[in-house]
Amino acid sequence: MRRYVLILIVLITASCRVGEEYQAASFITDSDVQKNLNIQPSKSPIDVHWYKSFKDTDLNTLLTHALNHNLSIQQAIERLQQSRYNLKIQSKNNYPMIDVSGNYDFNKASNNQDFAYDVNDFKIGADVSWELDIWGKGAYVTEQYYEFMKNYQFSLSDIKVSVVAEVINNYISLRETQEMLRITLNNLKLQKEIYSIVKQKHSVGLADDLALSQAEYVVETTTSGIPPLKQDIELYKNALAALLGVLPENLPVNLDTYKKNIISNHVPVKTKQLYTLPLSVVRNRPDIRAAEVQIKAQNAAVNEAITNLYPTLNLSATFGFISSSGHSLFNRDSQIYGYTPGLSLPVWHWGQLVNNVELQKHIKEEYILNYNDAMLTALTEIRNAITAVEQSQKNSIHKQNAYNKMRNIMTLTQTKYENGLVDFTDVATAEQNLLAAQKDMISSHADVLQNLTAFYKAVGGEY
Repeated sequence: MRRYVLILIVLITASCRVGEEYQAASFITDSDVQKNLNIQPSKSPIDVHWYKSFKDTDLNTLLTHALNHNLSIQQAIERLQQSRYNLKIQSKNNYPMIDVSGNYDFNKASNNQDFAYDVNDFKIGADVSWELDIWGKGAYVTEQYYEFMKNYQFSLSDIKVSVVAEVINNYISLRETQEMLRITLNNLKLQKEIYSIVKQKHSVGLADDLALSQAEYVVETTTSGIPPLKQDIELYKNALAALLGVLPENLPVNLDTYKKNIISNHVPVKTKQLYTLPLSVVRNRPDIRAAEVQIKAQNAAVNEAITNLYPTLNLSATFGFISSSGHSLFNRDSQIYGYTPGLSLPVWHWGQLVNNVELQKHIKEEYILNYNDAMLTALTEIRNAITAVEQSQKNSIHKQNAYNKMRNIMTLTQTKYENGLVDFTDVATAEQNLLAAQKDMISSHADVLQNLTAFYKAVGGEY
């Protein structure tokens, strides 16, 4: 009866837990988010495949490949797998541990010893050890490693968000540079045609040396811009290959050809959609959630430190068989067993245990500050991204209009020159202005797409 009472007491005390309950951080509330971002609340989560609205099959192929083969993502997956096994290991520390061993011992005694005898022993048995989790120490350790695992999970999502943004930005930059090269080559063709006209006029005395030199200068200036563009194209292709985890020659798409360049035309963005977001948009960013689980893990570390101030109870037991004959090893008379309960109470540790509790609390406070800082940074990034999309959208429209006007100016100037109404200086200036206006227009198109990419990176989304 006494034995069962002892077991009951142990089971009751094993349900006791000391420590502090985790309190969720609330540095920036939903009302703060709505007020500072002017959000129209939405219940729909962030679409992580938002880029499919570009309807660019090459980009979709690159992103699918990157999400499956990017080396940073693969490393993050391995870290997540490691954390899962670590959790399985650490969560069993307070389980009863059983070890089975067996051995055979034979010693031939010396014939020249008094009372000497041969030893011929067979032994097999099991040892059990168990530190009872009376105050919840084991549970807190398990909680820490569970939160560590979630941290790696959210970090993986954060890396995926970053990789997607990097692939899109490099792809847009590549297409922008390719379009710049196409524009440059087309303008060079036009400039060479004008140069031929000037050269013919010069040969018959209708154009002076200055006009001829200016025409040559324009052609050479435009031609000199081609090698840097080709170099940049190669750099962007190599960057994409690295992001996809492949060699440049093994890219899944041929980036030198395309049916339609993604940035050749202005991309209209419905800015109203930028403000239609869930109120949890900041809290649900993967990096913010990773920062929050760090606080939860550290809260468990504080509680683990607190449990070290309390007594610990250990139980160990041995059961087995010993016999000088293998035939009688498992007989009842060969049985051996024993058990040893133990109690350990911390009495005097020169303040180490108490100071460790305070240390863990201050580490937790640092994580809370890190979380608050990350929240503030996230809200600022989203607000900046919305502004950037809106303003780049307006800028792109103006650059488009400016290019259209400059194209008309170029046509009129060239006609006047051919009719002898203006000097070639006006034509050369118009040529350079037209090329600059066209490049500015293309850059503004790319800016809209890259700012839109920055917006979706800022609002996060869990893969």
